[in-house]
Amino acid sequence: MKRTTKVSLFLTILLITLSCNDNTFDTTLVSKTNTKLIEDETFLKNRFSVALANVFCESEASREFIKQEALKQFDYEYDVLYMLIKDRVIENNQTFEDLLLRFMSKDELTSLLKKIPNLTIFIPALPEDFFSPETWNTQKEIPLVAYMNNNKQILYTDNIGTINTIESDEIPAFPIAVVKPSERVFLQTSSTRNSDSSILTAQNGTNFIFTHKEFDNTNPTSKMQTKGVSTDYPEKLKKIYEAKDYADKNGIWQRDYIYYNISKKDGSGIFQKNISECIYSFELSGDPNNMYRLIADQGDDPHYSEYEVKVPKDPRDSGRRDYALSFWFEGNFEFIVKIYVSNTQLISNEIIKAISISPNDLFELNIENINTGRHQIKKRAIGIKNLKKYYLPNPLPLFDWNIEHYSSSIKISIEEKDNEVTEQKLIETTSNFASNFEFNIGLGETIKKGAKFGASASTTQKVSTTITTHLDSEQLGDVIINFGDDIVIKNEMDAVVSGVPGRASYKTTYRPVLNPKYTSGYYKIEVLPLALY
Repeated sequence: MKRTTKVSLFLTILLITLSCNDNTFDTTLVSKTNTKLIEDETFLKNRFSVALANVFCESEASREFIKQEALKQFDYEYDVLYMLIKDRVIENNQTFEDLLLRFMSKDELTSLLKKIPNLTIFIPALPEDFFSPETWNTQKEIPLVAYMNNNKQILYTDNIGTINTIESDEIPAFPIAVVKPSERVFLQTSSTRNSDSSILTAQNGTNFIFTHKEFDNTNPTSKMQTKGVSTDYPEKLKKIYEAKDYADKNGIWQRDYIYYNISKKDGSGIFQKNISECIYSFELSGDPNNMYRLIADQGDDPHYSEYEVKVPKDPRDSGRRDYALSFWFEGNFEFIVKIYVSNTQLISNEIIKAISISPNDLFELNIENINTGRHQIKKRAIGIKNLKKYYLPNPLPLFDWNIEHYSSSIKISIEEKDNEVTEQKLIETTSNFASNFEFNIGLGETIKKGAKFGASASTTQKVSTTITTHLDSEQLGDVIINFGDDIVIKNEMDAVVSGVPGRASYKTTYRPVLNPKYTSGYYKIEVLPLALY
């Protein structure tokens, strides 16, 4: 561990504890900031981090406040956007910003917010439950504060300004907060006013917008709940098990029953408009270390280690890569999901969605201890031990599959996003369409006549498709989903164990056993149709 002082971390923590009761900090020392320094982003991050460390040190109320704000996960990460909380009263009629300004100047704070208007306080969920917002004991645990300097080094500080470095193959095993720009929310400008993403408005009238609407968790819906017995299906899953039963007995497609309430071959039904295909789970596949190197190839991706070994340019090849950032610091991976649905107008609609996943939910690290005398304070990640299957807390809706208008097969492409710059190209494909539909005058609705394709033949047409590609992103391949594919393949739910034994995260959840065929070689997904309302 590199240090900029000779003070050991143990003594630093002791000093923090002692200085929490010492309010002799001279704020006049920070009110006369050198004009060159006030333009330096690293200096300003340091000033804010030291001030935040002091606020954490002196105020239990502020620690509890930040914990509760992080747990809200307004962007599906443990982020707290500073501009949204700075005017909230914490204690003694003082706002959060009032508390910070006891330890840094107003000019410094103003300059920092001009450079980073989407400044965020991030509370990381460290591997193996070392520390997380859920387990944070705000009465006893006082976080240090980390930030990244202009040279992409991760530094951390205490309330007296002692700076230490966390090497890129190290993971802190102590309470820590991170100061950085948000990766999911940016300042609204004239060029983004027509975006369909929702707007966040600070008390001073500043507007922020989400990079993708799927990252907006400001009005969270209730999560899908599972019961404690594997044969007692959650309400939202009951219909897929009924569909399996009818499909097994009567030879229909499971989606015939779910979308049209058709339970036998000669039945008929009306399209159920409240059903949508959803991604239920996501999992990377292949060699764990190779998959990590494939998707963590950019500077702003989460990383676990730094190696000086030169390797081939293609990250799919074996060998270690030169990584510069830390696995725990950068937050989540962002995956772009593109759905291609051909319609009867012979155009394929490109539907773009986004999924955010913590690296801890995709990779199990191979971790070793770093010995620093009697006090073990950090861990070192030396590789990826295993890949993990991630169940989306809320299944991601994709589209409603009305095969009167849409083809009987759809394509899903997934990429790990590294760049906002995109390009588009037009391609031509062939698609299959069902024709067993007719208008029922008595019902005033179009009905599907018979299960599957009915007595009439399907038709095949050429379809034009516009494909959007994010430049520099990792293309993880395609999967094809057919309307006639089985959805659930087992009549009971399986027990899935997750978390670290003996830790708060350890639990058993019952999950449906879904069709395992949707794999590109780089990832696997599970898909099912669910009622959204």
